[in-house]
Amino acid sequence: MKRKIISAGPTSINEKVLERMVSVSTNPDLDPEYLNFHREVERKYGKLLNTDATSFIVLGEAMIILEGSICSLMDKGDRVLVLSNGVFGAGFADYVDFFGGSAVLYERDHRHGFNIEELREFLEKDHDFQLATMVHCETPTGVTNDIKAIAAELNKYGILSIVDSVSAVGGEYIDFDDFGVDLILGGSQKAISAPTGLSMVTISDRAKEKIKNRKTKVPSYYMNFENYYNYSDPTFAFPYTMNEHLTYALDQALNLVLEKDFVALHKRYADITRKTVVDCGFELYAKDHHSNTLTAVVLPEDVKAQDLLEKMREKNIEISKGAGPMAEKLFRIGHMGNNISYENFDLLFQMLDQSFADLGHPLDKSLRQTFNKYYQEIK
Repeated sequence: MKRKIISAGPTSINEKVLERMVSVSTNPDLDPEYLNFHREVERKYGKLLNTDATSFIVLGEAMIILEGSICSLMDKGDRVLVLSNGVFGAGFADYVDFFGGSAVLYERDHRHGFNIEELREFLEKDHDFQLATMVHCETPTGVTNDIKAIAAELNKYGILSIVDSVSAVGGEYIDFDDFGVDLILGGSQKAISAPTGLSMVTISDRAKEKIKNRKTKVPSYYMNFENYYNYSDPTFAFPYTMNEHLTYALDQALNLVLEKDFVALHKRYADITRKTVVDCGFELYAKDHHSNTLTAVVLPEDVKAQDLLEKMREKNIEISKGAGPMAEKLFRIGHMGNNISYENFDLLFQMLDQSFADLGHPLDKSLRQTFNKYYQEIK
């Protein structure tokens, strides 16, 4: 039996996407038809963000564009406000340090989304920042921050915003222009459900100006974003050889995403999942600002996450444990991308019922039965 992936990413991949990945082969450096196709895929990706702003594809897992965003936009000595309510939010401070900036960590409770009034009061006292970084959806916690409201406060002071939306793009509503952010960073392997290996950047004109007017050169070639949206060479189409197979797969995955109301689908399964686990006596780790793409659930004290994951793997279901200090205290469900189907989630909750019983912690109320009740109620 093939294992069902219902984790917080990477997700399962539709067979149509896998077939498309290996169906065509060309020379992406020299084929003018491939160049046109590649640009069309970038424009198609922009539809997920409801924008005609420049989007481009980078060959590499999404971590490369998180680091590249700082490498490209930040001048040595710039002050950068690092908004953190999770592991990935705090990680931006390392990139700032690597490239000679000054990171100011704005750390808040990992179980809550950012309080906009608190942020407003902070910025009134200290707003001498060139950039600010934030995470849209903190994958370890299931908290999704209100990036539109945050950007509105930053824009009052001309602070450019960098948003890690790797776990949100496709599953959360985004209007790049209306939200007023400057960089949104996405990845292929989460809600879009394409193979791991491509990263996507959407960039504002204001951010392009910041790169253009840097005081010092970008200290990288591969991570210099200007090489992607302003590249011109008489021989080669791209600053390095692109992986055409991954791009074909991404194109097919985007087709599947755009053929339905994908955000509404994510919200429905998020609502059903949260109601199911709470009704059955579990506690959500996130106290507010719940994510549409994943849910983090607090485990009973006598159950370790690794033991639960092993029991679920025996039943051919892959879910996620927590991260960092919460690694053994949480389990995470990815209602994300190609993971989402009634059959997958009915089986998921059936096997969770069995796994908790196997671990000596039988549930008073069936997760599977509760899921099916809410599945009928929440349309």
